[in-house]
Amino acid sequence: MAIEQISTFCRVCEASCGFIAEKEDNTILKIRTDKSHPVTRGFACLKGIYALDMHKDEDRLNYPLKRINKRSDVVGKFERISWNKSASDISDRLKDIIQQYGRNAIAAYIGNPTAFNSLLSPAIASFCRQTGCYRIFSSGTQDCTNKFAAGEAVYGTSTLHPIPDIEHTQYLLIIGENPKVSHMSFISISDPMAKLMAAEKRGVKIRFINPRKIESADGIGKVIQIKPDTDLYFLAALLFEIERIGGFKEDLMGLHGKNSDGLKKFIKNYPPKRVESVVGIPGKEICEIAHDFSRAEKAAVHVSTGINMGRQGTLSYWLVQMLSFVTGNLDKKGGNFYSLGFYPAAKSGRANVENLFFESPFGPLRTIAGNLPGNLMSDMIDAEKDPIRALFVISGNPILSVGGEERIRKAFEKLDLLVVLDIYRNATGEMADFLLPCADMLERSDINTCGIGMQHEPFVQYTDAVVSPLFERKEQWWILSRLEQEMGLDSVLNTENYDPYGRINKMLSHADLSIETLKTLPCQTAVLPKPKAGRFYSDWLQTEDKKVDCCPVLFSGSIENAETIFQELESEPDFQLKLITLRNSFMHNSWYHNLERLKKGEHRYNAVYINSRDAGRRNLETGMKVKLFSKWGTIETIIKIDDRLRDGVVAMAHGWGNQRTPGMKVAQKYPGVNVNQLLPSGPGSYEKLSNQAHMTGIPVGIEKTGGL
Repeated sequence: MAIEQISTFCRVCEASCGFIAEKEDNTILKIRTDKSHPVTRGFACLKGIYALDMHKDEDRLNYPLKRINKRSDVVGKFERISWNKSASDISDRLKDIIQQYGRNAIAAYIGNPTAFNSLLSPAIASFCRQTGCYRIFSSGTQDCTNKFAAGEAVYGTSTLHPIPDIEHTQYLLIIGENPKVSHMSFISISDPMAKLMAAEKRGVKIRFINPRKIESADGIGKVIQIKPDTDLYFLAALLFEIERIGGFKEDLMGLHGKNSDGLKKFIKNYPPKRVESVVGIPGKEICEIAHDFSRAEKAAVHVSTGINMGRQGTLSYWLVQMLSFVTGNLDKKGGNFYSLGFYPAAKSGRANVENLFFESPFGPLRTIAGNLPGNLMSDMIDAEKDPIRALFVISGNPILSVGGEERIRKAFEKLDLLVVLDIYRNATGEMADFLLPCADMLERSDINTCGIGMQHEPFVQYTDAVVSPLFERKEQWWILSRLEQEMGLDSVLNTENYDPYGRINKMLSHADLSIETLKTLPCQTAVLPKPKAGRFYSDWLQTEDKKVDCCPVLFSGSIENAETIFQELESEPDFQLKLITLRNSFMHNSWYHNLERLKKGEHRYNAVYINSRDAGRRNLETGMKVKLFSKWGTIETIIKIDDRLRDGVVAMAHGWGNQRTPGMKVAQKYPGVNVNQLLPSGPGSYEKLSNQAHMTGIPVGIEKTGGL
């Protein structure tokens, strides 16, 4: 047969970069970037290209497996069973658990890759609703739920996140993000570095706020090095100074905002001179940023996980929105605005922020985007009253991605049923009772829904499955529907002529499109109108009174607590080290740990990075073995000198620690160490407003344990 050229796209991050897959029969020969793609234009990172390595990996889950030894055994032993047998056995055990303990005993953990699978969300919702699974956890509470919580409170919807207009701005402030290695988050943008370089060439002033001199600033912009977990006070000081110099657009705030007095009262507590020692940026420099931002005709701001993962991520994101709003840069060309795309997602996330909290054995709780705090999962399994007995993990790896690994392992041993749907037998899968093999992104059809409302250049693309799923791999929506069917619940598999794209077609109809229309277009891609300012307050803002809430009542307790945290930071000793997360182009999530091509040089292990000054004070050198410890745990690793870090900061990458993952041979060969063992877990370890885990700015100590 002739070699076929198939247009498809990446489903690793929001950018959805276009690919060309070359295949013969049902075998993919090659993946290359699609230079003819009207938006991504041949750009992609190596993570997307290496999807073919995962597709062909001999360690992939290919058949349903059932555990035949105790979950407490270090290494799982599994036998191959049929899909019918696995569905029957899981159904029987789930029915027994429901009969004995009730439906409250069922829970689910949803991983990051599910966000890039357009057919999966309805299947998860159906399965959870029908089984009574209301205790849902997700990777979102490890990296971004603060944005959903702030969006709800300020704009009335969790799905309204104004993006920076990089092409037309004059001043761009980027906080807690490294576009060169992460390609940005909560903005769907192809080749962000090229766009930033073009912006600076036009004369745009770019400022990065980060504890580390990030790679993104090599050759462009300037990094202002902040102390970790202090973003709230830096932003408050910016706003303080902007108001002091008359930079607040009072007429606009009166027309489109409410509760501005509450905002002003809060920021008055944090003038630049007061916060400079806490945030680590001289007050004079904070004032300079404030003056430049407020005086620019067009200014934009964007933030990512460096803000999200701190103790006050929701308040910080609130002040980010206020920075844009009060300076008149919200809903303005060159500022921040909503990017419609093919579907008005801002309306679908509309929420009522009253009576959000309910009482629980762990204190007042809420859900955000349907999720409970991931940091309470172990506690809810261990609970004396109404514990979780059955857990479904869908494309996730909580053992390595949630704080407190050993607590989670011990809690999982108590489960009566653990079912893992994944493409690998990862660290969590090693403890499963059933492992169900999932199709990868090259084995299923899809459209790029994840970036809706956040696309720099809006487009929608359809892809067929490049090849049929190999072996006995199945799409995740099918697996959940098959379990429903076996349990005698409503299942789409019982629906004659079921159209999995019925919901998607309804969404596409808002842009006068359909799957069939997309199939006829070059690259199966429709380029949509460029986002324009002017409709934010009338069409996209979802508060009842169509006003931006400048100081939500919901925030009152956290605003009070902000001063307590500030005073704690003020009193910290000068020698205190703080741990931050480190991103690089060779690591993304659990799946990528099993790719040999990504294990090169220093990427074969995860060292703790420290600058030469802090290392010298402690007589540490690169390659030296050390103990890194916090009040919550201890790990051993090696030192790597990195003078990009500011004083008092150490950095490590998350997601390592595969010593007990024999199902992923490459990952176990280069196991590294799980830095999340140093993180807090349980009550008090997450932000109550958003359930977001505290994962950066962790106080740590370091001691030498061995020579080079």
